[in-house]
Amino acid sequence: MALTKEEFLEVIKEIREVIASDECAECSCPNIRCELHGDCYNCVRVYRHFGHHVPRCLQFVLDKKMANISQAMEKEMEKRPLTPNEYYDYLNSVMPKKDI
Repeated sequence: MALTKEEFLEVIKEIREVIASDECAECSCPNIRCELHGDCYNCVRVYRHFGHHVPRCLQFVLDKKMANISQAMEKEMEKRPLTPNEYYDYLNSVMPKKDI
């Protein structure tokens, strides 16, 4: 769904307020010995170049998105296990299927 001009203006206004504030100004990456620590622009460039996973400082964003996707998928992120054959044997012995 496309934004209206007014909604777009509000988004840009919020972005400018965040940039003007000190919010998220410090590098939050736990790998403080990395030579790119604090140089977020180049860190992201390197991750994009090599096609690596999201930088550690941004993984919480990905985690939130994956949680939302998981919830939308009824929390079934992994394949359901096959029903064991003995369950079907038990089903057929207790409650055999009748022709419908």
